Amino acid sequence: MNYNQFLEEVRAAVQKRFGSDYKIRIQKITKNNGIVLDGLIIGKASKNIAPTIYLNSYYMHFTHGMSLQEILEDILSAYNENNDVVFGDMRALLNFNNLEDKVAFKLIQREKNKELLKDVPYIEFLDLAVVFYLILDEHKGGQMTALIHNSHMEPWGVEKEELYRLAMRNTPILLPPKIKTMKEIMCDILKGRLEELEMEEMVEDFLDFDSQKPHLYVLSNKKQINGAGCLLYEDCLKKFAEEQNADVIILPSSVHEVILLPDKGDMDYGELQEMVSQINRNEVPEEDVLSDGVYKYSRRDCRISLIE
Repeated sequence: MNYNQFLEEVRAAVQKRFGSDYKIRIQKITKNNGIVLDGLIIGKASKNIAPTIYLNSYYMHFTHGMSLQEILEDILSAYNENNDVVFGDMRALLNFNNLEDKVAFKLIQREKNKELLKDVPYIEFLDLAVVFYLILDEHKGGQMTALIHNSHMEPWGVEKEELYRLAMRNTPILLPPKIKTMKEIMCDILKGRLEELEMEEMVEDFLDFDSQKPHLYVLSNKKQINGAGCLLYEDCLKKFAEEQNADVIILPSSVHEVILLPDKGDMDYGELQEMVSQINRNEVPEEDVLSDGVYKYSRRDCRISLIE
């Protein structure tokens, strides 16, 4: 079964399961970095919003032995987890006064998103772009969001500078920053695995990061969604640099988080940049890549620069 046949088989199976009250369709959706995915949109006549489930990865699982029935059950489970989204009267979206507290920002790469940036308001930041979106609802499966396009601006009567002001105010409140050491993150991951084996008391025996040099920290937000944007939160990096008594090297792990590395003057920036590039090519999903660059926060200037 080729990919297009697979898409139609899945769509038809989901349509049969949900019945005539639902409209099930496949739609190509452009994601970050120009990646185009095939989304299964499950719409109900009585609702004005519809969850989207991306099928590209399911086809890979199918070619590796996952059955259509297993895929169908997984899709239904994903739908049920995300079907508790509520956003009142959609006409409220026409009045920007109703949306001011919902405007947030995220960071994306400029070069790989040139086509997208023709259609959305944005602010340049080094080799990146600050783009704006609405956080319309929180639910157990994640968030309901909507990217703000140029076509929204005139009806709303708002300029991008106003979006930037609101987003800088709202985003740290909606998505508070969180910095954790690499040891804490590894302990959390390992603890979860060992708890399943009833061996959680052995976490510290498996991990000994106390002597690790240099120390690594991960900056994201508490939702771990678009957490790289925390770089722009007021005083976030300033406070961290003061605590470390050092400038800070920033490695863009993904759009969802960055790695912070106190700069003690002994770092090879070229090696760090090559490491970031290799990780982006081999470990990070293409739609989540932020940049191949390495950045530095200067305590003296209180600003971030791109290391050439």
